[in-house]
Amino acid sequence: MIARLFVLLPFSLTVRDGQKFTVYGYDDNGYRVLFYPPGRSDRAPTTVEPEELKMDGIPAFQADTLRIDFHKDNFERKIGEPIDPPQEVLSRAVNSFLVRLRHVARAPQVRPMNFPWGTWRIQYLNDDESELEKKEGFVGGQGAVSFSVSLIALSQKVWDDIHSLEPEYEAPTWESLLLDAGSELPRIGPAVVLASTALEVFIAEVLDKLAEIKKASPELWKWINERGDRLREPTVEEQFDVLLKYFTGHSLKEEQQLWRLFNNLKRARNSFVHEGFAKVDGEAINTQAAQKLIVAATEVINKIKEWLPSELRWREFRHEIHIQASKKLT
Repeated sequence: MIARLFVLLPFSLTVRDGQKFTVYGYDDNGYRVLFYPPGRSDRAPTTVEPEELKMDGIPAFQADTLRIDFHKDNFERKIGEPIDPPQEVLSRAVNSFLVRLRHVARAPQVRPMNFPWGTWRIQYLNDDESELEKKEGFVGGQGAVSFSVSLIALSQKVWDDIHSLEPEYEAPTWESLLLDAGSELPRIGPAVVLASTALEVFIAEVLDKLAEIKKASPELWKWINERGDRLREPTVEEQFDVLLKYFTGHSLKEEQQLWRLFNNLKRARNSFVHEGFAKVDGEAINTQAAQKLIVAATEVINKIKEWLPSELRWREFRHEIHIQASKKLT
């Protein structure tokens, strides 16, 4: 029996017309997994396609659908039962291909999918690829349609706040880094690196301004921060703890939850930079955990803002706007 999976890709693959591909496969938990050449969906193109497309001088087309066949004696198809093959088997197959494609083709736009999020469908077939006989209480296939919508509310208040800033306004570097961190998700590694960097930039800028306001000796402050050896200079932890307490009377350690999340973000960043995977206490973090760490970075900054002199507090914009949206799927 065959469970045929079609996955709509967020990118296109240029394939020569009539190209014959070898079918490759492997075994996974009792399932025979076979990879077939990609095809073209019937969706409207999202970008302007060339009127003529050739590959090595031969006409070609843009393929956007991955096909993977799973073979097993029987599949669980009863209505209400978990999907068969299981989600983890499907996810491994899809991402196995994508990871290898990214590496071999040197294609940075190819990224692993957060399966089952996405647009996909499974069709159950007989071994000869004929359709199964319809049977009450059983499904002939399963699938999902996924799409994302980015909504930015522009009210009169938002409009007024935009124009309350000077035309040459530039956002603080750390704020831009935090926004970039959020936009990187679900790419966990780059997201935690940007969020961690945002905190490093933030505390360095804040301490420099505090040192100036408190009239710390410029020579002494330079000697503390520029020792010619990074290992002898204050660590980020010491900046958020000892140096911050010296200037404000408060250490981030006072906020135990924030201190813990701050250190988890640092661990995730370091493990990604040195090992290629964002981990906390030896365990790889998921998208939700990474999102929590990015939010924590914002909370750390907001807490420290409370401890700063009024002249160092930056302007913030908060708007309470409710948006309702719906889309009919047919």
